[in-house]
Parts: sequence; C-alpha cells; structure tokens
Amino acid sequence: MNEIMITRNKLTCQFAVVMTVLVSIGSAAGQQKVFKWSDELCDYQGTYNAKKYTAAQLRNTERLLRGMDFDLTKTPMVFNPADISKLDLAGLEKEYAEKSAELRALDIVPVPYWQTIRDRQLATMKQVYDLARVTIRGFGDRSALNEAAGSQTCKVKFASPLIAGGDQLIEAWRKLNIEQRKNNGDPARVKREFDTQLASADAQTYALVDVMMFGWWNCMNADISRIDYDGTQEREFKKLFIRTKKVSCSEP
Repeated sequence: MNEIMITRNKLTCQFAVVMTVLVSIGSAAGQQKVFKWSDELCDYQGTYNAKKYTAAQLRNTERLLRGMDFDLTKTPMVFNPADISKLDLAGLEKEYAEKSAELRALDIVPVPYWQTIRDRQLATMKQVYDLARVTIRGFGDRSALNEAAGSQTCKVKFASPLIAGGDQLIEAWRKLNIEQRKNNGDPARVKREFDTQLASADAQTYALVDVMMFGWWNCMNADISRIDYDGTQEREFKKLFIRTKKVSCSEP
C-alpha cells in the first residue's frame, strides 16, 4: 500500500512539473507579438517581447529611425527675387514649435540608444530652425545675420558682404559664381546668366538671392551637426526584436 501511495505521489509531482512547463511556454508565447515595417525597398516583419515594448513605441521609434517626419519644411527656399515675398517666418516658427514638441513627447522604446538619437535630432532641428529664422529675417534686415551661431568663416565670406551691400556684395557674388561654374556641367550658361543679371537694374537683388542662398545658407547649413545615417540605426532597430525577416523586396 505504501508503495502504491509513493508511486501516485511521484506521478502527481511529475504531472505538476509538466503543467508548469506548459504554462511557462504558453506564457512566453503570449508575450511575443509581430511588428511590420518597410523601408525604400523591402517589407520586414519582426517578433518582439510585448512585455518590453508596445507596438506604438516601436512605430514611434521607426519614425525616429526614418527622421523625415521631423524635418523642417518652412526653411528659406529662394531661387529668384520673386521668391522673397513667399518667405514665411511665422510658418517656420509654428512648424518648429509643433514638431519639436511632438518629438520631445514621442513615446519611443525605453532604450538609451534611441533616447540619444532623439536628443541629437532635437539638437539638429534647433540648429536648422535658428539658421532658417536668421536667414529669413536677413532678407529684410541683413544685420540679423550677425546673430547666427556657427562658422566664423561663413560669416566673414558671406555675411559681411551681404550686410555691406554695394560693391562688396557684387564682388562676393562674382567669386561665388566662379566657384559655381567649376561644379556645373554647363559653366558657359552659368556665366551668361550671371553677366545678364549683373547688367540689369536689379543686380543687387540678384546678388542678394545668390549670395544669401548659395553662399551663406549652404555654408552655414553644412556646419550643422547631423546624425549620420550609415545603417547603424537600422541594425539597432532590428536588435529590438527576438527575430526578424524580410517579407518581400521590390526591384531597386
């Protein structure tokens, strides 16, 4: 009788262990969910631990990965004198306030790497905003360019003649045009356009547009610290998943 009782107790314990293992496996499986995303060429699918991240956090982190949602679009785009009247300082200020607030509040995965990416993107956005704001104001009040933070070389080469105007601006324009010809497939056309504009009554305005945008803006914009999207972000994003796979890809 004792032997029978002992055998039954062993079976009961073994059954309990099996049930515990099955419950654990089922619990682990219940924690795993699927997230889908795409890049320019491929569709992906990743399995993630739902106890670590939510689908919303992953989607928001993917937005941060792409970055383009938080680019400022109201920056100055002046390519001819008529474009000056289209500059929208209020629109720029509104866009910056909205996008920077959204980025700060974005619920992303609680991972230090992505918190750092967010901080860096906010810093870049602020630099672009400051430069854009000063440049837009500079079309009406050129002394505003003195308020810009950034390359002193750009300020000496472009801000000084822009503020001075007259012959100094024309000379800066001439030098800039010579540089542009070196990097253009049709340098003769670039020179012809310059000569025509230089001979016109609006030479100072043409000089303002070219030196401000192709000189000042390009020079200062190149000095802004930006995130290098070299594939690291994609690799770090995939690390958030237990496993990932390509679902399909289009032809490049």
